[in-house]
Formats: sequence, structure tokens, C-alpha cells
Amino acid sequence: MILRILSRRSGFIEVATKLTTAQIKAAVKQKIVAAPEGVRWTALVNEIKAEYPDTPINTIWGSTQTLFKNDPDIFKIAKGIYAIGQAQVAKDSIVAVPKDDPDTLIEAGKVISESDFYDSFAEWLRDGLDEVTEAISIGGNIFKSKWNTPDVIGVLRPLKGDLIKFEPQIVSAEIKIDPNQPVTAFGQAVSYRLFSHKCYLVLPETTTADDRDRVEALCTVFGLGLVTFKLDPENPDFRLQTRALLAQPDMAYVNQMAQRLNAYDNKAFDRLF
Repeated sequence: MILRILSRRSGFIEVATKLTTAQIKAAVKQKIVAAPEGVRWTALVNEIKAEYPDTPINTIWGSTQTLFKNDPDIFKIAKGIYAIGQAQVAKDSIVAVPKDDPDTLIEAGKVISESDFYDSFAEWLRDGLDEVTEAISIGGNIFKSKWNTPDVIGVLRPLKGDLIKFEPQIVSAEIKIDPNQPVTAFGQAVSYRLFSHKCYLVLPETTTADDRDRVEALCTVFGLGLVTFKLDPENPDFRLQTRALLAQPDMAYVNQMAQRLNAYDNKAFDRLF
């Protein structure tokens, strides 16, 4: 894709929106320099993709990974967080959390993020709960709205040996690490019912007993599944509290979600569907 912009002196100038590897590295480093408190890797990738939509997402991931490994000015100050000109922080020390990252908190002196639990929950949803045949982590804001972007999405498909076939069933999940956000989390999970056959709300076990009782009652009323977990990325220990009920989504929203996922990452779409 080529954009044409008007220059007073030389007329039209063509500007490419598909970056080269070198241009990606330069753009990423510029953003890190502008964030002295550190910036999350996933946020960098999403920003570059949004600004230069014709640049393949895998190229952005690969270029940033190479930059982080080879640039002596860039340091990893916490899991998934990078900064310029700062010494590496010991694992057991308390570090500052980027102010623009509401999905990050400090637990037991360590910075943890919601994204730390996406992949492990996707695996548990598939292998532990046996709700889907395939699941991937998404999160962020790739569908242009948090109300439309689940943290994890999976699909239950009929297997070759199944005598009775059925249409694929979409399962979505909303994960929250902040124990003070059960209402927000519930609202987001409910919104996924528009394009999902089943939805799960995943809350930390540190959520107060009163909040958990209320959320569990709401999940029962609306057919959502409820899962609790430990705020430990190495051992989240997901535990099922309420299993999600099957419901029929709105196919218009299903197709809208599918189109956005396919446009964002067609390989992920092919894995699911």
C-alpha cells in the first residue's frame, strides 16, 4: 500500500506504509526512548501494526525480538517490559509499572501482566477443561474495542471419529488480574456472548468472598463460566467454579469477529476454523 502526500516544492511524494525490518527497529527504538519508565513488548507491536497496517505482524514480532537481543542500549527491566539505558532489575526487586498499562500490577515484588496468563489459560481451556479442540490468546485491542476482544478464544470442532457432526462452537474468555475489577470483567465477558457459544470469566483467587459470590450468582443467571486462579504465571492453578452454558450467538457478530481475526492474523484464524 502506498500513500501519496502533497509537497509544496516537489509535488506528490510516495510514502510506504509497509515497513522494512530496519524501519521497524528504528520505530520501536524511538518509542522505547520516549517511554523512560519502560514499555511492554506487546504494546509496541500493536502500536506499530496500527500505524503501519500493511506491515506483516510476524515481521514486526521478529524485528523487535532481534532488536531486543542485539541492541546494547535496550534492557529488559521486567517480564515483557523494555527500557533504554537502565540496568537489568533483579527478579525479586520491586520495579515501577508503566503508567499506561492498566493490566499490570505488582505481586510479591514482581511485575505481572494479564498477558502472562493468556497462553496458559488457552492450554488449560483445551487440555484441562476439554472445552475446545484449539485455543489461542488474543487480548489487547486488536478488534478495535475491549468489549469485542476476548483475551482467549477457542473453537470446539467435531473430530474425524465423531459419528454425529456439529457446527463449530466458539468459546471466549476474559481474564482479570486485578481483584478489584470483577464488575468490569463480568461486563466484558457478557459482551462476548454476542459472538460466542460459551464465555468464561477468569478472576484471581484474591477476589473478595463477597465479590466472588455476587459474580458467581451473575454468571449462573447469564450462563457464563467462572474460573479462579493464582497470581503466579509459573503456576496459575486454574480452578473451575461454574461451567459455561451453551447459547446461540448472533451470526452477524460471529462473522464480524471472524473477519477481524482473519484480517489481523490469518494463520490464527486458520488454526481455529
